Amino acid sequence: MILAITNSKGGVGKTTTAINLATSLASRGRHTLLVDLDPQAHATRCVLEGEPERNISDFIMERPSQAFRAIFESTVPNLDVVPSGPNLTETAELLSTRIRREERLSRALEGVSDEYQHVILDCPPVLGILAYNALIAADQLIIPVQPGVGAVIGIDALLDATRELRDDVDVAYRILITMFDIRTTRTNAMVEELLEENRKRLLKTIISKSETLNQANLASQPIQMYAPSSRGRYEYDALCDEIFRLRPR
Repeated sequence: MILAITNSKGGVGKTTTAINLATSLASRGRHTLLVDLDPQAHATRCVLEGEPERNISDFIMERPSQAFRAIFESTVPNLDVVPSGPNLTETAELLSTRIRREERLSRALEGVSDEYQHVILDCPPVLGILAYNALIAADQLIIPVQPGVGAVIGIDALLDATRELRDDVDVAYRILITMFDIRTTRTNAMVEELLEENRKRLLKTIISKSETLNQANLASQPIQMYAPSSRGRYEYDALCDEIFRLRPR
């Protein structure tokens, strides 16, 4: 299954979720591929040492038969990565001139996805050509949402873009509550609102607000490596278990 971790709103734990979900899946013995589509390349730094000669730009711009050359073994067993790189912003501009530009990623993945049980796409926090490629390639969208004012702003635009790109009104997606603080009354009210309006789309797993997760991000490490006994680690493991049960439709 190809999962796009996406939200056009920044600061919602999107990359944190991509990194730790991919790591948790890999730790369960699931051969997993993490594709870093974010020019900030934080996911790459968390699971890959050094600067590889090839990256996501090569993965999507070269012939699909050559896509495997941009895949590298990560520091996590069972987890491979297509790294981001400093030329990704330039690549995005170049893509806009290509025919079938929104399908480049899905075509590249066709040649390698059979080798993996899960493919995790870490999307940029903007609705542009890179995100469009992920929206077409994904079997399921996972949309991290931080409770609070404006939490769901942008979700409708994201879903409308996906429907238009796919020419399909039926978009498979789930909403993941992140950075949840049980002490905040407004947060609880927001969750109740989401439960009412998106009950069938809301994942049961909730990722709590956590200083340990913040520290792991600053250290550029998956939470499973940085703090294996932490609450954040157990919550992402619970998300992993829930992902096992998901179906694209």
